[in-house]
Amino acid sequence: MAPMATRSPSPSDHTPVYCLDTFSKKADDSLFYIEKLQTHLKQHEFISKPHRHDFYLLLYVIQGSGKHDIDFVSYDLGPGSFFVMTPGQVHAWNLAPGTDGYIVFFVPEFYRMGLTENSLLDFPFFHSLHPNPLIPLPPNAEPMLDRVLQEMQAEFHRPSPPDLRLLRSYLDIVLLKVARHYATGVAGQAAQGTTFKLRKLEELIDQHYATLKQPSEYAERMHLSASYLNNICKKNLNKTLSDLIHERVVLEAKRYFAYSDLTINEVAHALNFTETSYFIRFFKKQTGLTPEQFKESMIRAIE
Repeated sequence: MAPMATRSPSPSDHTPVYCLDTFSKKADDSLFYIEKLQTHLKQHEFISKPHRHDFYLLLYVIQGSGKHDIDFVSYDLGPGSFFVMTPGQVHAWNLAPGTDGYIVFFVPEFYRMGLTENSLLDFPFFHSLHPNPLIPLPPNAEPMLDRVLQEMQAEFHRPSPPDLRLLRSYLDIVLLKVARHYATGVAGQAAQGTTFKLRKLEELIDQHYATLKQPSEYAERMHLSASYLNNICKKNLNKTLSDLIHERVVLEAKRYFAYSDLTINEVAHALNFTETSYFIRFFKKQTGLTPEQFKESMIRAIE
């Protein structure tokens, strides 16, 4: 790759990033939030435009229809749709009137509280390299789910401070129930030790994609050989380590082009490409489009 430059601000400087205190003081105090979708939409109209969060998000649709766009992928939404999102993902939705369900926010600290040994990384859907945010639930597949969410909402909205241990237990039940229906694919078949390595790699790429572009740099930080780490990726994800790094860089470039007013030169600089011409070639090789063509496609999608 071409030499790297100093990193510029991320597209989060241009795409709104909402924290729990944006939605209520109780949410900020509890590190948790739950609301019926219709009520949430009425109380927070600003969420209709593309935005991201610094917390985990669950969306369970009970009735209605529409589209849910997450990082340039559009998902059909209807009864039984369950979405799981990780911090930093950009999303927006277009919902038909009357669409309702539940929306849940929480931060990792909330889930980790208490003496539990469970981890969010035990669940297969909280991945950023290969996100599969939509989990379609078959009709009546989990009849307890509605009841648990009702109880969770009632506990959160009680006049006195909610019992966070109870909320945490309800959340665990919801995640465990939904995990039964998650289509894991090849990555889900990985042995436990390999899965841990893949998730560690995911974290490192998400933190350093703009400054570390070489597979050997990630292998070094994981105290593994580059060939061994690359073999893990190919065996369990059907992609090379370079593919994963490139995909993360391209995703961030797309976010810049879609949600900021930065020029192609500025985006190239933000992603630490010192030569804009090289960045343009890289982007086209990965996407089949030049940056200008991608920006035009986004404009047409809005019109």
